[in-house]
Amino acid sequence: MRDRKLFVGAGIRRLRDSRSMTQADLARQLRISTAYLSQMETNQRPVSASVLYGLSQIFGAEAANLMSEDPDRLAADLREALSDPIFSQAETNHVDIRSLALGAPWLAHRFIELHSAFRRSLDPAAPGAPPGEEAPRGAQMHPFEVVRDFFHYNDNYIDELDQVAERLALRDFDGRNRQSTDLIRVLQSRHGVRVRDLHEDDPRLRSFDPKSRVLSLNPSAESATRLFHLAYQLARLEHGDLIDARAGDATLRTPDARTIAQGALTNYFAAALLMPYGQFSADARRTRHDLVRLAHLYGTSIEQVCHRLSTLQRTGAKGVPVYFVKIDRGGNIVKRHSSTPFQFARFGGACPLWNVHEAFEQPDRILIQQAEMPDGARYLCLAKSIVKPAHYHGGPVQRFAIGLGCAISDAHHFVYSDDIDLRGRIGVAPIGISCRLCARAECAQRSAPPLSRRIALNQDERDTLPYEIV
Repeated sequence: MRDRKLFVGAGIRRLRDSRSMTQADLARQLRISTAYLSQMETNQRPVSASVLYGLSQIFGAEAANLMSEDPDRLAADLREALSDPIFSQAETNHVDIRSLALGAPWLAHRFIELHSAFRRSLDPAAPGAPPGEEAPRGAQMHPFEVVRDFFHYNDNYIDELDQVAERLALRDFDGRNRQSTDLIRVLQSRHGVRVRDLHEDDPRLRSFDPKSRVLSLNPSAESATRLFHLAYQLARLEHGDLIDARAGDATLRTPDARTIAQGALTNYFAAALLMPYGQFSADARRTRHDLVRLAHLYGTSIEQVCHRLSTLQRTGAKGVPVYFVKIDRGGNIVKRHSSTPFQFARFGGACPLWNVHEAFEQPDRILIQQAEMPDGARYLCLAKSIVKPAHYHGGPVQRFAIGLGCAISDAHHFVYSDDIDLRGRIGVAPIGISCRLCARAECAQRSAPPLSRRIALNQDERDTLPYEIV
């Protein structure tokens, strides 16, 4: 342990964010250069003993967490990348993978990016490839993927923005349910912004003209959507500089990634403004995570509530660890985050036995499932279909499904567990990450054989599957 190099850039960044410190501020207190601190935060350099001591002097007990950061999330992503058939001859095990994630996370991240680029190079139509060109540009990680991983490896929680949004909410708004009129009042009184409706034929949801100070919203949008766009605009006007500075993170290496991150971070701020951390977290526990009640309490949508629950990662005040996912009808993952050991497939489709797929068939219900992964871990899985209706006859209708879940040990915190036998075997659905990562031999829904097992074919017999897993 004495000679182990410590790469904990994300942890240092979180500590700095918790005190609203810039890199220059922290570097000055540590008596090191800003460039050196930047290299440590991006895991290009390990943290020295002297810097670790300095961090403990500045942040106290919180700095002790740097020595015990959980590498399991990074190891899980590494494990999936290494399950690709191109590595079928490689001899890897869980111990080696976890050692890499713990000892050289910067290398693990670069390997995952390289593997993503390789997979994209196999698809000439991959996002980012210009028309008529083959792999080279398409092989790069798409900026949306870069931003998704930025949130993923920051635990889907941005402390500096969350704290500022909470202070703004408690200062300027009374109660929980923010009304559109409340936000309109603040926009007009403090920023001279007038709010009006877009023309009925305009398909846009929001448009802001900085010169005339006019914010136009779609009159056909649902109230929760209009409220969110008002909060988004207030976030940009109140703390746009702070949001954009956070989007300057060194891991967001391209202008496109930084631009996308600006929008995503503004969305984050808007959600934190409408559902302030302390109040929302307390209400979530008080209502036992009743998604419908929380949506009514805060005037938001169920999707917004689920997404906010996945961000409750504040040091010393964490919520119940959950996963959150949003998929389209093709099974493509649009959003994903997990503060639990539950792992999503980074590539390929998700398990067809997972109830998030079934949600499309029962759009008026919140589906409840007790699921078990191949390693024996159980989860309470909630799923609901989300329909975003057309604003005019013949207009596009968007259909998605969202999933929210927690480890079965935390299921008692959810009202949805009341009718489930949390200790027995009845009604437990065996699911996996994806077919190629799941070694279950008895699954009749399998679309492809597992990469970790051999298969045998018997020309004289045929079972549910055309092969036997051995």
